[in-house]
Amino acid sequence: MGSTRESAAETVRRELEAEINNGIRAPGEPLDEAELMERFKVSRTPVRTAILQLASHGLITILPRSGTYVARMSAQDLLSMLEVLAEMEASCAKLAARRMSAEDRQKLKELHAAAKGVADKEDAAAYDRYNQELHGLIYAASLNAYLSDLILSIRRRTKVYRRTVFQEPGRIRTSYAEHARIVDAIVAGNAAEAHEHMLAHISGSSKDFLELLAHIPGEFTHEPPQPKMVGRRK
Repeated sequence: MGSTRESAAETVRRELEAEINNGIRAPGEPLDEAELMERFKVSRTPVRTAILQLASHGLITILPRSGTYVARMSAQDLLSMLEVLAEMEASCAKLAARRMSAEDRQKLKELHAAAKGVADKEDAAAYDRYNQELHGLIYAASLNAYLSDLILSIRRRTKVYRRTVFQEPGRIRTSYAEHARIVDAIVAGNAAEAHEHMLAHISGSSKDFLELLAHIPGEFTHEPPQPKMVGRRK
């Protein structure tokens, strides 16, 4: 009978991924294998296995003869990823409008209505929790686990760059008003409008993108310098 116990490499990978996604380890931060071995009380092999797994998902950059770093995204990469996210979230909303049960439609309405006080107070932390719950309910209602997983993957990958979005003046009120249009469309079963409103909500205007990029620390969006190549002696 196979064991369900988590392997050492999986433990290291899971913990590192959570720290990267939550901004505890900032983009560009170097990773020290010896420090990780000591922290997790494991040999070098599980640490390297975890690092390779995270590198394959774009969360870590390995530079030969230079080191291992938490991956950084270029501004263009970030914009491209957010464009994809907008399209996928819109598709999710469209499917939810078609497939959501009557019980979940009522739950969606009540969740949005209950968050009005949070939006009025512009409580960023509380609003972020509501935002995650509302979007999560829509993902589940799409009945497309593959699409939901892709959306969550991009959200995790870009979380560190978006974590101050609800601290921008007026952004919470704007988001709440946009949510109202999305919720109304889904509850009414209007797939086309749900798609349209969610696309507008996630993608925003060009100004929104420029504002987002303006608040990203410069050191988050450039890879560590490549090591200089040393020529052979003649």
